[in-house]
Amino acid sequence: MTTHQTNPKEAVLDLLEAALADTEGAPDREALRGALSRPPDAARGDVAFPVFPLAKLLRNAPPKIAAELAQKITDGLDGNSLVARVEAAGPYLNFFTHAGRVLCGLLESIGSGAWGKDLQADTAQRVMVEFSQPNTHKVLHVGHLRNIAVGDALQRVLRARGHGVVSANYYGDFGIDVAKCLWWLREHPEDTAPETQRGAWLGQAYAAASAHIADLEDKGDKQAVQELFAELKSILERIVAGDAELEPLYRETRRWCLDEFAEVYRWLDVEFDTDFFESELDEAGQKIVDEYLGKGVFEQSQGAIICDLEKFDLGPALVRKSDGTSLYMTWDLVLASRKFEEFDIERSLYVVASEQSYHFRQLFATLERMGYGRAKDCRHVAYELVMMAEGKMSSRKGKVVTYADVRDSISTAIESKMRADDRDSRDDWSEERWDRTVRTIAAACMRYGMVSVGNTTRVVFDAEAWTSLEGETGAYLLYGLARIRGVFRKAGEVTDAQLVAGAREADEFGAEAERALLSHLLRAGEVLATVERTTDVSGLATWIYEGVRAFSRFYHDCPILNAPAPLREARLGLARAAEHVLGDGLRTLGIEPLDEM
Repeated sequence: MTTHQTNPKEAVLDLLEAALADTEGAPDREALRGALSRPPDAARGDVAFPVFPLAKLLRNAPPKIAAELAQKITDGLDGNSLVARVEAAGPYLNFFTHAGRVLCGLLESIGSGAWGKDLQADTAQRVMVEFSQPNTHKVLHVGHLRNIAVGDALQRVLRARGHGVVSANYYGDFGIDVAKCLWWLREHPEDTAPETQRGAWLGQAYAAASAHIADLEDKGDKQAVQELFAELKSILERIVAGDAELEPLYRETRRWCLDEFAEVYRWLDVEFDTDFFESELDEAGQKIVDEYLGKGVFEQSQGAIICDLEKFDLGPALVRKSDGTSLYMTWDLVLASRKFEEFDIERSLYVVASEQSYHFRQLFATLERMGYGRAKDCRHVAYELVMMAEGKMSSRKGKVVTYADVRDSISTAIESKMRADDRDSRDDWSEERWDRTVRTIAAACMRYGMVSVGNTTRVVFDAEAWTSLEGETGAYLLYGLARIRGVFRKAGEVTDAQLVAGAREADEFGAEAERALLSHLLRAGEVLATVERTTDVSGLATWIYEGVRAFSRFYHDCPILNAPAPLREARLGLARAAEHVLGDGLRTLGIEPLDEM
């Protein structure tokens, strides 16, 4: 938790506890904490406390209680308190801090390294975050990128909170969809693989096979459909058996996909601690179904194997098809046990689109019926789909915007806008620096566009809007941080000790824009805790955006470099704190700040 030296709320709680110490039945610290709020604007103070909960206890009108408490707290203030004064405003107590002292504590906390620890949870856990989960033999499209952005940001937040995180990827590298792709390639040997973007080519083969099956179904040719699915099942069996023709083709095409996935992860600076492969779970899945069928947890139903979930108000979970093959539920049962038993994790988070919400409700209920005590520690982090302006995408129909399309369209838009903005500072940039900068900004725009709205809101991909250098975009945030670094290039050499001394000595420090920015920075721990609780990283994205805007207002209203000492150093100190806190926030979203744009 944030210390009293950097968090005015803790200082306010100290004062409230002292003022109510002789009041029998007074709320405890946590109850008081829950009642604290932020005034609607900095002119009304930094922390507000409503006295309504004390009315019955003190048998008096709230405005009178507020006035009496304000006087009692004022009488108890000492020269070292972070709180400068307290005012009664009707039924509220408004607390005003010593902005310089608060900034001084923040700078010292950052300088000592204590700030990062202040953001951590009281109790650390070992958590697995499973995300990305691409299917081989299909194209990686813009919809998959939201999963990556959300999952990677979430695991970074949990690391910042001090948890031991295992980031995991689950590759769908086996099953009927893979067989569809391989079947099409065998049937059309004239279609040769390109030198690049082979994943997209395989995705087209899968889409063509799916379209062929749909055409047979539309014609009502049930026999042809049955024969084709029998052949698809045979393809999978032959791969497992090491068929001389199909097994090498499967391995080669699978490798193409895995290599392209790795390229995407490098572009986005995403790393995984462990990988799971669907192809490695089938045998264990069959065994686990047999085991719990024997225990009476699973049962036969029209030739298939199910788990009855009636007591959970859910339909029966299919754990083995009537033809004897496994399915996603089968593999997820194995995966859940491996996660907890092999990695000793305490929580398991599955970042998967909301379309699969029912599947995960069934999965967790099935685990519970199996007597799996860790089922309660599993959570589905659901998010809505990414839409194009023209509607929903579909891999099966081949109607997608690929990762390469997204990367290229965003990168082209960014470079075009930057080159049109003809700044003298870029005259000596090498092509290598241009490429590196464009890549960083493009990745930031993609990431921020994916996480800037809540998990329950659909994302509409718009390359032009997402790359705007103004407004709520990754490019705007990078520009805001680069502007702060530009201030220090102009300021010349200034030491941390000078910044701390300026914060301590500048009596004039504490203008509304200064207080607003400082208060915003101090909410970092609260924001991260909320993201952990809700598993929705949009709160962090919004907080960073609002922080960059708060710095912009401060920069406009409060001259920094032309201010007299020690106010100049105090304002530089606030800029340094903003650079550190907001920069760390950006990194937690997976966005690396730039020195210059």
